[in-house]
Amino acid sequence: MQINCKNCQTELQEDAHFCLQCGQSTASLNRPFVAVSKDMLHELLDIDGRLWLTLRIMLSKPGQLTQEFNQGKRVKYTPPFRLYLVISILFFIIFSSIYQVYEPTLTLTDSMSSYYSKAMFVLFPIFALIVQLFFRQSFFIGNLVFSMHLHSIIYLMLMIIAPLEALEQYHLVFLLLQIPPTLYLGWYIYTAFKTVHQQSRWKTIGKVSAIFIIYFSVLGIVFDVVMENIF
Repeated sequence: MQINCKNCQTELQEDAHFCLQCGQSTASLNRPFVAVSKDMLHELLDIDGRLWLTLRIMLSKPGQLTQEFNQGKRVKYTPPFRLYLVISILFFIIFSSIYQVYEPTLTLTDSMSSYYSKAMFVLFPIFALIVQLFFRQSFFIGNLVFSMHLHSIIYLMLMIIAPLEALEQYHLVFLLLQIPPTLYLGWYIYTAFKTVHQQSRWKTIGKVSAIFIIYFSVLGIVFDVVMENIF
């Protein structure tokens, strides 16, 4: 038995999940809400094993995801932009919820959180451009993917560090607990750059230091502008 694609009317086999002509899913939205929500969540998070594999490789082998992407090994991993999008959304939800601890007299509104998230959405391509300046033999798309992977791991670590920082006023142990993820993040960034760009230890350290000095300067300028717009 054959069915027609709702978008382009191409004839498809009954068991087809996607249209071979336009790529649209054949799943109908005229179903119970729970079933549709489950499918949408599955598609967003890519919950078919790829997400968990991607997170495992990203956390344990710095730079390998980018390296394999550049080598064309992409199907088994969650796409870089989808990964960045999901993790950044989670980060800004947590960031919004703990902001009151840092600034008790200031409420972080949805508008303010939106400003920060939009600013970071613009900044991760700028980070890729800065990396491109220091590693001239690389390609921008590869650096853009690297930037998404690196920002994803930074957000994950900040999701651990930020709540601990918010609680450090209550006990010294919360300050001490920030040390392992901070050291891990420093090791991760260095190792990721060395894996992807294959340069000597001291060249990597020098270039990474310069990249982050420039990037943090850009962050400072952008967030000053963001705060002016908010207030």
